[in-house]
Amino acid sequence: MTVRSRLFRPRLRLLTRFTLVAAGAVAATALAITAVAFIAIRTDLENQIRQQIAERAANVEHAAHQYHGHIPYGWVPPHSNRFGISVPYTQVITASGATWAPDGDVGLLKPGPGAIRVAAGRQGAFYFDTRIGGVRATVYTVPLAPGLALQVAQSLSTTDLEVASVGATLAVLSVIAIMGATVVGWAVARAGLAPVTRLASVAEQVTATGDPGRRVEVNRRDELGRLAASFNSMLGALQRSLAAQRRLVSDASHELRTPLASLRVNVDLLADNPDLPAAERQEVLARVVEQVTELSHLVASVTELARGEPPSIAREPVRLDEVTTAALEAARRDWPKTEFSADLDGCVVEGSPDRLRVAVRNLLDNAAKFGPPGGPVQVRLADGELTVRDHGPGIDPADLPHVFDRFYRSLSARAVPGSGLGLAVVQEVARRHGGSVEAEPTPDGGTLMRLSLPAVPARA
Repeated sequence: MTVRSRLFRPRLRLLTRFTLVAAGAVAATALAITAVAFIAIRTDLENQIRQQIAERAANVEHAAHQYHGHIPYGWVPPHSNRFGISVPYTQVITASGATWAPDGDVGLLKPGPGAIRVAAGRQGAFYFDTRIGGVRATVYTVPLAPGLALQVAQSLSTTDLEVASVGATLAVLSVIAIMGATVVGWAVARAGLAPVTRLASVAEQVTATGDPGRRVEVNRRDELGRLAASFNSMLGALQRSLAAQRRLVSDASHELRTPLASLRVNVDLLADNPDLPAAERQEVLARVVEQVTELSHLVASVTELARGEPPSIAREPVRLDEVTTAALEAARRDWPKTEFSADLDGCVVEGSPDRLRVAVRNLLDNAAKFGPPGGPVQVRLADGELTVRDHGPGIDPADLPHVFDRFYRSLSARAVPGSGLGLAVVQEVARRHGGSVEAEPTPDGGTLMRLSLPAVPARA
């Protein structure tokens, strides 16, 4: 399975998920609206039927007023036609449960206990649904006179047909709305996930080619835009890291070539001349030791630069004055002819004591190396700023911007042993500790190196 297929399948699932979520939300909304509309329409139609039979009952009561409450036995309301789909049905119920209805309709609607209680005056008017001759109907029972109740029935067939028609229409509209929402949701999700598609494409190209120079086009300010911008920043950091790594390897291989070649010449000289005089042999061995030492310093500096710890490494409070004191003791042993003087105030910084010791030692070695033989080197520490001053020839203004570059060595310094990495290590350590390092010429000759680090309050 290719990288593209592995990246495309999760995106396809994500697109499907977004589409289903959008369709589900619209479906739930459409179903809720359909249910509410259906219930409202059905209730309204049923209320209309009830209003019609209530008006029918009022007409019958008006016709019965002529008897002044003494309705004749067996009286049948006027216009009491047979029950039909569009024809209402009317009958009278007595308190004893007898039914007064048109000929042939007796028993069409049997009186229930509720109708008998209304006729007896023990219950008020009420509606109920029932089936008359297999047809669903609404029946209204209302008091008519003492001992009598009136029942008016109306078929619900037409209403049921209208409700069914409205329900079918709402269902079709809901299906159309859900289908439209699905299509629109798919289109919106696809447009919204377009940056993810471009990001996946760039990731595939970087994976296939190993070149982090590609970038994702960012033209939006939402979360996906932030994701694309962060991805571009990550690619930029990766590109800079790879470039620095390649440059470091290239420069290191170039710098290692010369001492290795010289070391090989001297070793070959010793191997090819076993009868070499003792004085000359000692001189060649001294050069071999010097070249091995130079190679050791070069490898140590390259390793220091190649570490590249992230800024989130574990740190601890470090007494910078004690670190400087330890570095001074080591420098006095290695440079016995150089006079080091120190004025150190107590200072605490957050960082790695080992790496800070390397940085301070490199500054001291640089001052002793480029200062006059036996010349003084002044070291001062105050408020998180360490200055190291030598009294050598100083740095040419044209070389000043490059003194902290890796493997950079000016024309005047190429006769002095070294790799050109010491000050680069100092700058890397300062940057990792949130500080800086600068080189300044002094008015009366020499160079002043200024290492500034953020100081913290000293703890008891």
